Amino acid sequence: MVATNTPLRWGILGCGRISHTFASNAKPLKTAIFHACAARSLDKAQEFAIKHDIPHAYDSYDALCSSPEVDVVYIGTIHPTHCELAQLALSHGKHVLVEKPMAMNAKEAEAVVALAKQKHLFFMEGMWARFFPAIRYVRQIIDEGGIGDVHHVHSAFGVPFKADNDRIWKKELGGGGLLDIGIYVLATATMVFGFEPEKITSAGKLNEQGVDVYNSITLEYSGQRFATLEYSTLARISETVTISGTKGRIFIHPPAHATMEISVVTYESGKKTSRFPWPTPSDHHSGFLYEAEAVTEAIRSNHIECSEYSHAESLGIMKIMDKIRNDLRLVYPNDEP
Repeated sequence: MVATNTPLRWGILGCGRISHTFASNAKPLKTAIFHACAARSLDKAQEFAIKHDIPHAYDSYDALCSSPEVDVVYIGTIHPTHCELAQLALSHGKHVLVEKPMAMNAKEAEAVVALAKQKHLFFMEGMWARFFPAIRYVRQIIDEGGIGDVHHVHSAFGVPFKADNDRIWKKELGGGGLLDIGIYVLATATMVFGFEPEKITSAGKLNEQGVDVYNSITLEYSGQRFATLEYSTLARISETVTISGTKGRIFIHPPAHATMEISVVTYESGKKTSRFPWPTPSDHHSGFLYEAEAVTEAIRSNHIECSEYSHAESLGIMKIMDKIRNDLRLVYPNDEP
């Protein structure tokens, strides 16, 4: 167990764009020290280390995970490597925060969670959107019955990715919209209704490379509740969320996965808009700070998961995505036996 008065020493696996973003925005956290980073090439790792003032750089993921001076590992590599690297870090006794998706399929995800539980180590999939103050406010309104019984959630997210963005368009890199941005709209539904829908239907499309480019998904739940969700890798769709209940509705302003503005409309009191400014400097990526704070608090409390985004919810979303991919006939190399 990490001493409660000692900063956590972080190691970063992968020195690409998302790791730069995480390191830059979580660095102000006084309970964290960025101690080491690793990439496939030493030059890239050293460049990353210099940029973020990290004292140790490796060209081996195993070497970083073996270091006794690292407490928790952040994984920001390409999707197909998440499961393997999470297991590597856990096997060396490290707590783990891995970028979403935590794995390529539910079978891989279950193996990672089982190992974390066996080792009694913290593990979480990086659904950073869940930790914004605005989203915590939304959950509070729902839990307190502020809009009555909730019956519908609508969530949409579309980004016109560039043609040379290999991680989106190449199947061997875990490409496609579902695992990259579709997971956000699914997590909105599971936040409100849970992760065990009674029925899952989707109407998506694969491109010539065999990865999904758009989808319209319906999740049907007990109690006459449902979610309608859309995503696209071809067109910009305003990223909004509307949660509708018997007494009113909640509107999450764009960008919904990193929002700082919530409007609540009740049929008795009218509209009220609340703002939750991003941390300084004012950029939505600074929200990674909230996620890192939650991870730190959980580890210091000797917890192996965060209640705001549990193992069970991560696994539930992976199972929903497996069903959607099966309907699309989207198969990745990691799915092969």
